[in-house]
Amino acid sequence: MSAIIHLQKSDFSLPVIQVLHCDIAKISDELKRYVPIETHEFFSVPCVLSIETDASEPAFLAQLVEVLRQLNFLPIGLKTEDESLFEQAHYAGLAIFNEKMNQLDLFEVALSNQSNVENLRSSSEQTPPPYTYHQNVYAGEQLYAEGCDLIVLGDVELGAEVIADGNIYIGGSLNGKAYAGNSGFMNIDEITIRAYVFEPELISIAGFYQLKEDLPEQYIGLSVKTRFVSQKFEYSLE
Repeated sequence: MSAIIHLQKSDFSLPVIQVLHCDIAKISDELKRYVPIETHEFFSVPCVLSIETDASEPAFLAQLVEVLRQLNFLPIGLKTEDESLFEQAHYAGLAIFNEKMNQLDLFEVALSNQSNVENLRSSSEQTPPPYTYHQNVYAGEQLYAEGCDLIVLGDVELGAEVIADGNIYIGGSLNGKAYAGNSGFMNIDEITIRAYVFEPELISIAGFYQLKEDLPEQYIGLSVKTRFVSQKFEYSLE
């Protein structure tokens, strides 16, 4: 499965607007001096705010952000050491930039997590080769393919058992018991049991099983693939 997003560092910087007064009207008038005369309606200037004045008024930051947006500035963060502004910044949808919370360090953690996720995804997508057994499985024998699919190039006799964490393919007759999806890690809809001659004593997919007497008679003795979909077994001819 391909990644939906990818995180990376960038070297671009953002302008910082230092706010030296708490009068919203005066701030608005001052900002208008910096707005281009013919500003496109979809054009905006991303920026970081730095509050250098008393901003104890609870609605101050929200009002300031609204004024900036009306003038096509797009504040994305607040540079401050004043913890009393943290809650205002949160409700205004702004990131916090200060010495105590170094965003570059946090981003390094995010990048490390992304790398770990990609490594796990890569390893999970590397399907191990199937275990291939080149002879019959006789009555009383049990054959187990751990962590992979199982291919038996022979018969599975009545009283024999074949077990796989993945799919099972029998190149001869399946007369014994077949247990596929044993680990529970695979998507149950993707697990199959296939046999060139389908006459099993029992089949099981991820713990759901069906006995021979419950199998559809029209598939007995034929080349069949079975899956467990929507809480029931489905059969099809190969």
